[in-house]
Amino acid sequence: MSYEIENENGNSENYDNERSSALELFRLLFSSKRLETFINMSDKPTSVGDMVVVSADRGEDIGIVVAKYNPRDPVASITGHFLRKATPDDLQIDRQNREFEKKVLKFCKERVSTRTMDMKLTSCESQLDRRKLRIYFTADQRKDFRGLVRDLASKFHARIEMRQIGVRDDARQKDGIGLCGKRLCCASYLSHFRSITLKTAREQDLAPNPSKVSGVCGRLMCCLNYESDFYRKASKLYPQLGSRAMLGKREGKVTAVDIFRETITLKMEDDEEKVLNIEKFHRRKKPLKKPDDKVNP
Repeated sequence: MSYEIENENGNSENYDNERSSALELFRLLFSSKRLETFINMSDKPTSVGDMVVVSADRGEDIGIVVAKYNPRDPVASITGHFLRKATPDDLQIDRQNREFEKKVLKFCKERVSTRTMDMKLTSCESQLDRRKLRIYFTADQRKDFRGLVRDLASKFHARIEMRQIGVRDDARQKDGIGLCGKRLCCASYLSHFRSITLKTAREQDLAPNPSKVSGVCGRLMCCLNYESDFYRKASKLYPQLGSRAMLGKREGKVTAVDIFRETITLKMEDDEEKVLNIEKFHRRKKPLKKPDDKVNP
């Protein structure tokens, strides 16, 4: 949700008419990990990895190109226009903005403390020209931030947007190291979050222990989704632990399943243990005898 120093009721610009003559569309990543799509009407193509300056909300902003699209590709929304590839002066201003953002965040924290507001600040993002400042924060409930916005606008003479985010977005912006010892997936390459439930952890035979399956954000780890399809397919192919199966004329109980080595272990009626490849198991498996089945003499 957003709170701004002024209410903007103008109609959003329609870019559909420009697509036919556009050179390209491109996806831009900003310093706050924000992703937006822009249209290039110039004759100068961009490349992935370029730092470019774009028109953004009555000002100029800078980001890095992370993807390109055909102008006729379906895109949910277009934010603004390509202006130019970043010049050395643009890059210098952008570096200075990082220090400016720290100053803004420090002042904002002081005002939050003075006003005894129940919120946790995550980061600050400045437009290249500093005409607009975004403050990202987390809070349990929606509150009235108009006084804080006035404080910031008076101090920095810019339009202020307070943007409330979730704990997963908070972790993405702060960045860090996960339990695996690598950089957080959300901060390094994930472009959007997928829903994750405890069912996903149970399907992978993981104990629902919060310390084992939760990320630094306190929610279930995003990586639980990476192999969920593999485990769902395996659950249909492999027998359940403790289930019984007939191999020829002998009955056995499944005591172990190894989906990585593609084997199962059965304990037969005479206590013999048999380890079978899953394909061989399905070839040799026969229907279980029913209790009232008669044995032919």
